[in-house]
Amino acid sequence: MSTSNQNANDLKQWEQTTTSITANAADLPQTEIPRAALVKLTDELRKLVVDQKLFQANKQQTSQRIAEIHAEGNRLATILRGLVKQHYGIRNEKLVELGVKPFRGRVRKAAPEVPPPTTNEPTPAVPTISTAK
Repeated sequence: MSTSNQNANDLKQWEQTTTSITANAADLPQTEIPRAALVKLTDELRKLVVDQKLFQANKQQTSQRIAEIHAEGNRLATILRGLVKQHYGIRNEKLVELGVKPFRGRVRKAAPEVPPPTTNEPTPAVPTISTAK
């Protein structure tokens, strides 16, 4: 059972109990002190449930705002890095100081030299076609 259902069930039962005890207060004078305490707890629980729902709503709004701030901050940081690269150039080492990697070129791997295939077989003779008749 979820907490909200438990709270609702408890509130309903407590209100029914206090209402019944109040209706029979003349027959049950010894229940006045515990009944008053239960009424007080019922009111406090009702207030706390409302506060809890308010906090949940605030938490959701706060989480949404945090996500918005992250998106906006990342966008602005990207813009600033681009502006810094534009100002100093993409190869300037000053970029490191500003948290941007400078372009240092790419080291190309030397292509392995492949020797031409050598065969010990003689090359076949190309047949010639004679055009004389």
